[in-house]
Amino acid sequence: MENKQKIFDQLFTQYRDWIFRLCYSYTRSEIQAEDLVQECFSKVWLNLSSFEHRSDYSTWIYRIAANTCLMQLRREKNNPVEYHQKLKDGSSEDRQEYNEDRSTVLYNAIALLNEIDRIIISMVLEDIPQKQIGEVLGITENNVNIKVYRIKRQLKELLSKNN
Repeated sequence: MENKQKIFDQLFTQYRDWIFRLCYSYTRSEIQAEDLVQECFSKVWLNLSSFEHRSDYSTWIYRIAANTCLMQLRREKNNPVEYHQKLKDGSSEDRQEYNEDRSTVLYNAIALLNEIDRIIISMVLEDIPQKQIGEVLGITENNVNIKVYRIKRQLKELLSKNN
């Protein structure tokens, strides 16, 4: 038990901020992201003793976080976030409001992507190697490359529509 606690503490210290950024990219809410971080690390704690070391801890934890975020998105699917609607509206007032900060505009565009594409682009923005992204998602590195190319193209289209 003491060893489990030590490993958990190390994992929490090492990956907490990384997982927070992933969760925040989905929710755009610090409070919700913190809740999801807690949920992720609860799952890490519960499953730590059954971790089989077939992958790195980082891959395993990121998979837990990505799945937790996806589950949250599915739970909220019937309650779209207000900024999604504002971006789709495209009025000059909305565009002016979201042009204040480039990162806000980018994250709002990312929020319009489908769930898997959001996970992929969030990992790319975290500089996670595409091979590791493939491991997390259970797809080939080549498939990741293709998906990243398509996601970037889609983001360019979304951003050009809202500028």
